[in-house]
Amino acid sequence: MTELEAAISQLVHREQPALACPFPLFDEIRQADDALVFSDSLGAWIATRHDHVLEIMRDTETWSSRSPSSVGNRANQMQTAMAELATDPEMAGVFASVMDDRRQAAVLLNADPPAHVRQRRAVNRAFRPSRIRAMESDVQQVSDRLMSAIVPNGRCDFVSEYAVLLPMEIIAKALGVPDDKLLTFKKWSDDLVMPVGNAAPSVDQMREFLVSSKEFGDYFSALLDERRENPADDIISDVANAEVDGEPLSPAEALSMLSQFLVAGNETTTKLLTNIAFHLASQPELQKTVRNDRSLVENLVEEALRFEAPVQGLFRVATTATNFHGVSIAEGDYVWIVYAAANRDPDMFTCPNEIQVDRPNASEHVAFGHGEHFCIGARLARLEAVIAVNAILDHLPKLRVAPGYEARFEDSFVLRGMRNLDLTFEP
Repeated sequence: MTELEAAISQLVHREQPALACPFPLFDEIRQADDALVFSDSLGAWIATRHDHVLEIMRDTETWSSRSPSSVGNRANQMQTAMAELATDPEMAGVFASVMDDRRQAAVLLNADPPAHVRQRRAVNRAFRPSRIRAMESDVQQVSDRLMSAIVPNGRCDFVSEYAVLLPMEIIAKALGVPDDKLLTFKKWSDDLVMPVGNAAPSVDQMREFLVSSKEFGDYFSALLDERRENPADDIISDVANAEVDGEPLSPAEALSMLSQFLVAGNETTTKLLTNIAFHLASQPELQKTVRNDRSLVENLVEEALRFEAPVQGLFRVATTATNFHGVSIAEGDYVWIVYAAANRDPDMFTCPNEIQVDRPNASEHVAFGHGEHFCIGARLARLEAVIAVNAILDHLPKLRVAPGYEARFEDSFVLRGMRNLDLTFEP
């Protein structure tokens, strides 16, 4: 095994040092002679250059999105766990129900044109600009309430006390989930996101994934039926009643959309808010600059997305044999398009390993994807992040990382986020 492959293996197997700082590895891959590098550990090619990542995302005919969060064609521990649960008498019904729903609908993230185009047209209304603007007061109210609980203490775990709660409450409200279901809602989110970037889950983890998938489906199937009869001014009503050219979404499509909105509107935004808070707390000059000039807040959010994308990258599958800048790709081969690497490509961004709050092209990052699969919830994530940054600056003076704090990262090489963030500030 080469040194490069060994380093990739450490990331794929989710060793903490590799998760904490994968960027030198991405730099090394980007500097390779070939446009793409193949990894046996990953079972896929790896694309790290900004222009190459954009090229693959734009070419939906050659590169399918049918398995965006994992390499789906290799025997692995996940498949072994699923096979065991399929024969478990207590789980067989749950397994069959969940797998049947998943087989019925390739939706948004894992759909290709023309199905993706139809689905996107059907639900674009749910995230229309006027809807996001109308949500601003809710985001501000939740943020103010969370900050009021944090401020008197002089220290906090920013993840559990703010970054988890803000996006969770907002997406729960948008999906019609009452306050007394928030803990269950969060558990579903945690369990549904578990397989992303984790090819070796335990049988118990897969059991929780299946059970939560079934519970999520049962709960939201009933809620979708109710919203079809009695629509409200929320995202779930838009999904329940969405149609294109008179054709409604199928029940399986609607459920899959809601589960994606749950994860994308919750887990990834939590990671973005945490990353921003960490950099403000650990870089006093950055914090001072933004405190003194709030016009920089929106660009700080873009720069944080570029510098540390919550989704490190997703997978595409070659639909046909192709030659990619001199690299022969077989039909069915997977490629990991690494947003985090593209966002630090020095050919695109000067001094890419520095946070520059006034960077003129910060918004040219690919943290939200690009083209056909550009994140439908990007406006909401940006709104929450801008409100969160202003809340930090308004309420947490002299913000610092707590003495003795040691970062622990989530158990995923696809999603990047800290499990906790201990901060101190002047109460």
